[in-house]
Amino acid sequence: QVAPVVESAGPFFLTTLSLVTSMASRVLRILLAAVAAVVLLQTGKAFVGVSHTAVTAAPKVILAAESGSSGSSFSLSEFPENDANLSSASIVFWFILGLLTPILGGFTFGLILAAAGWGLSTGGLLSFVEKSESTKQFAEYVTTLNDFGKKGGEYGLKAYNFVAKKSKELSA
Repeated sequence: QVAPVVESAGPFFLTTLSLVTSMASRVLRILLAAVAAVVLLQTGKAFVGVSHTAVTAAPKVILAAESGSSGSSFSLSEFPENDANLSSASIVFWFILGLLTPILGGFTFGLILAAAGWGLSTGGLLSFVEKSESTKQFAEYVTTLNDFGKKGGEYGLKAYNFVAKKSKELSA
C-alpha cells in the first residue's frame, strides 16, 4: 500500500525524500564517529582496568642523586691485553663492523661477521683454507683478514680499557 502512495506523490516528493534520507545517513555517520571519538578519548571510562594515577617523582631518588655520594655501583673491569682477550675483542670488532656496514648492515649481518671473526681468530678458517688445493690460493687473504681483525680487536680492547680506567678515576 505504501508504494502506490509514494508513486502518486510525484517526482518532487521522491527527490525530497531521497535527499532527506541521504542527509540523515550522513548525520548518523557523523554522530557515530563523534561518539566513537569521545569513547576512545575517555579511555578510563571505556576500558576496564585502566587507572589514571598521577606520576610523581620519588623524593628519595632525587635526594640521593643530588647528594653527590661517591659510592657508585657502576664499574667496568679492565682486561689484560693477552692473546685470548685480543681474540675475543676481534670477534666483537667483526660484530660491530657488521652492524655498521651501510648496505648489508644489521644485527644478522653482524652475527655472520662475528662468526667469521671467530673462525679467523681461532685459526679454524685458515686451516680449512689451507687443507684444500682449490682454496690454498686464498690463504694469504685469510691471513690478511685475520691481521685486520686482530688490529681492530686490539684497538677496541685498548679503547675499552681506557674507558674503564677513566670511569674508575671519575667514580673515586
